Amino acid sequence: MRVVDPVVPEIARDLSTTAATVALLASAFSFPYAIGQPILGPMADSLGKARIIKICLAILTVALIVSAFATSIEMLFAARVVAGVAAGGIIPVGLAMVGDRVPINERQVAISRIILAAVLGQLTSSIGAGFVASLFGWRAVMAVTGVIAFAVFIASLISLAPRPNAERTAFSIAGLKSGYATIFANPNAYVCYGAVIIEGIAVYGLSPYVATLFEAQGIGSMREAGLVIAGIGIGGVIYAALVRILLKRMGMFNVMRGGGIVALLGFSVIALQPSWPVQFLGFLQIGLGFFMVHNAIQMQATELAPDARGLAVALHAFFFFLGQAAGPVCYGIGLSTIGVSATVMLSGAAMLILGFITAGAFQRLNARPRAGET
Repeated sequence: MRVVDPVVPEIARDLSTTAATVALLASAFSFPYAIGQPILGPMADSLGKARIIKICLAILTVALIVSAFATSIEMLFAARVVAGVAAGGIIPVGLAMVGDRVPINERQVAISRIILAAVLGQLTSSIGAGFVASLFGWRAVMAVTGVIAFAVFIASLISLAPRPNAERTAFSIAGLKSGYATIFANPNAYVCYGAVIIEGIAVYGLSPYVATLFEAQGIGSMREAGLVIAGIGIGGVIYAALVRILLKRMGMFNVMRGGGIVALLGFSVIALQPSWPVQFLGFLQIGLGFFMVHNAIQMQATELAPDARGLAVALHAFFFFLGQAAGPVCYGIGLSTIGVSATVMLSGAAMLILGFITAGAFQRLNARPRAGET
């Protein structure tokens, strides 16, 4: 997902295009990831989540290997589009599996473990991509990623088993409409899906520009950019280690409000454009604050419609990755019009407001009696 971000300048030089064009590879991955969700979610509910994950891992492996041999920017864009669609059938379906298999009182912690796995992947890609590319070139980065995806595909064939006696309904348009109706009858859906669009834009839109900004200012190269971007993932690791303590002492809603404050502090650091080690600390704060807000939204998404959980979580991913796809475009406009500091501070303000408004909305809505209750 994030493997291209630190190597944007090198890809641009190798394929004779602009860094701004290569930065849009993030959108080329995220937008198809989002667009595939309304289909992949119901297919997972109907065919089995474990089966969909295995199929998508196989397709992802092929797309990543093709990326390593791309001879033009158009070919690389096409490979990233296919990779994005396939990747969309892995993490969101995995989150839905947690909803199927873990009781709600343990679910937020269980989801945080998937977050930990995901952010460890982000750490590996952000840090590793910069170092591998500096030694062997960006194609080696894509090849290594493809080999890793293949290894995970083999592991899934060996160990990822479907639930015994799981009840599944056949995929149909009528069933799809019924699932959508059930989800959007729950007012929490509007809070969940609206919030993750803003998160995707604010938190992940800047990453493709970090290496280019570092080179322009003379404060670092691909390696330093990879380390700094990895700060978001390290913030996620810290959150995963502290999640039980935070929930016990603060409660879910205050954790969300605190996340908005922490994210704003991180964006404030980045807005000053200091040296790269200080920016790393800023990205770490952004990551910690983001996951403090996002983990609660993910948990709420798994409860929107228990009978259509795959679709509900897929829609969560759909809106989140629409935000991620729009992020580089929005940041590109902001950087070229109002400058780095103002653009970054605008994102920080968005995360602060989001943390407080979303927590308040969930608190009010979850206090209401459900249908049939008095």
